[in-house]
Amino acid sequence: MPNLSNPLQNIPPLCRGDRSLLRRWLDQPITECLSFCIPAILLGCGCYGFTMGLWQGWEMASYVGIKFPLVIFATLLVNGAINGMLAMVLGSGIGFRQSIQFLLAGFSLMSIILLSISPITFFVALHAPDPSDAGAQQWHRVTLLTHTLLIAYAGIVSHRSLLVHVRNFATTPRHGSQTFFTWLAGNLFVGAQISWIMRPFFGTPGLDVQFFRNHPMAGNFYETVWNAVTSLLSY
Repeated sequence: MPNLSNPLQNIPPLCRGDRSLLRRWLDQPITECLSFCIPAILLGCGCYGFTMGLWQGWEMASYVGIKFPLVIFATLLVNGAINGMLAMVLGSGIGFRQSIQFLLAGFSLMSIILLSISPITFFVALHAPDPSDAGAQQWHRVTLLTHTLLIAYAGIVSHRSLLVHVRNFATTPRHGSQTFFTWLAGNLFVGAQISWIMRPFFGTPGLDVQFFRNHPMAGNFYETVWNAVTSLLSY
């Protein structure tokens, strides 16, 4: 049985989607879950965020290493409330506390996945063209789409491991499935837009390195991704 007093021993069972670990988290006070999940998110997303910003230098890397875990925590706060209400509306029988704990487990596993990818993205950033080079704009678009896909992949895989547990915990498997896919869509949507508001994460060639942009609400994430795709296809 997983040992909640030793956070490192919780990593393998979480990656396996161990039912006993998730059940103990749901049965115990939320502090037991937080004691593992918060450090996991800080470490995993902090390291991955560092590699995201490294292309623009160590200052940008440090900014993003701080900001990326903040994006996850902001998404948890927003979606924790929304998901709790959706779970009740859909008749799943899952309350606010359980919704947050399921989210914490999913984001913790996502952070572990991203941590495992970080060495690859670190060396890719080191071998990227200089931001002042002629092809830097194209590299910026490739970087945006690559990290978007990697983060989305990690999020979907990590949440997919929770599907069977949500179905078992809900009043019926159908209600559990409806609740799960509603949660997943909401997490992807809200997380993407929060990341846009808290940009930059890669740094745009020609713009100053900043912790936040001067006009964070201008534009949206989906328009930027669409423009990046069309630009690459027409290149």
